[in-house]
Amino acid sequence: MTTLTARAPQDLLAAVPVVLGFRPEQSLVMLTFDARRTFHARVDLPAAAAVEAEVPDLAEVLLGACRTHEVGCVAFVIYGDDPVVAGALAEGLVPVFEADGVGVLVVLRAHAGSWWRVPAHPGEEPSGPMPYDDASHPFAAEAVFAGRVTHVSREALRRTLAPVPEERRRAADLLARLPEPELSDVGRVLDIVDECITAGHDPDPDDAARILRCVTRVEVRDATLYAVSRDAAVDHLRVWSELLRRAPDPQVPDVAAVTAFCAWQSGDGALAWCALDRCFEVDPDHRLGTCLAECLTRAVSPDTWWEVVDQTETA
Repeated sequence: MTTLTARAPQDLLAAVPVVLGFRPEQSLVMLTFDARRTFHARVDLPAAAAVEAEVPDLAEVLLGACRTHEVGCVAFVIYGDDPVVAGALAEGLVPVFEADGVGVLVVLRAHAGSWWRVPAHPGEEPSGPMPYDDASHPFAAEAVFAGRVTHVSREALRRTLAPVPEERRRAADLLARLPEPELSDVGRVLDIVDECITAGHDPDPDDAARILRCVTRVEVRDATLYAVSRDAAVDHLRVWSELLRRAPDPQVPDVAAVTAFCAWQSGDGALAWCALDRCFEVDPDHRLGTCLAECLTRAVSPDTWWEVVDQTETA
């Protein structure tokens, strides 16, 4: 994606759905600038009654990621209809960030096509409402040109990984006829995935069932991670997303974790979280899923994986 240069509040508001892949609701979004590795974060808004209690933990998580990537400054965009919550977030976050050496450019609140400036420093006055339209902004046009889809909401993004009942039933019937997975299945699974990527199609029902049966064996699952190259991560994501939609419950955690890994490697953190949601719905303590969730929470760069792989291969 081309670098987005924001010069005004309207630009920041237009950048958010482009970098996240969806238009957030009831969310706090943090955009980072002047960083060793730029990243962006989104969290659900705290309830009005709990905002003051939750701000310290929220600041710790967001600021910790900023320290890791040596962020120089941030902007906060609060999506919600409650100015009191927005004010409490600004009052709680801005001093903590600035005391740690991270500047806060601006705090905005957006709701129903309008935005307000939330006072972030002593002496600042609130302003707004001002209308905005992120859909007609040049950033949106750039995203379309680059082939990046912006979903209308996070729920719409989640639905791209939603189960397909009839496909799950078919997969379950085929799985019942297959033997337990063995270590020798690694090569067959990798060959099927590679064939799907090369030909640009999804696995047929029999091949999908074989992958779903075998991926629950940890050696097979881990081999699929190492098969995801930097250049082909998006193609692997397409295949594993389709498999996740077909997976019966016993296979969901492992398939969802691999899907999340592919999304992380593709630079799509929002979709990675959606895949992890499906993983944790079935297995809240899934080891690989928990590890990936930690990486996403700490804004660990996908490049870190390749640094580890390169060091392992060298050793």
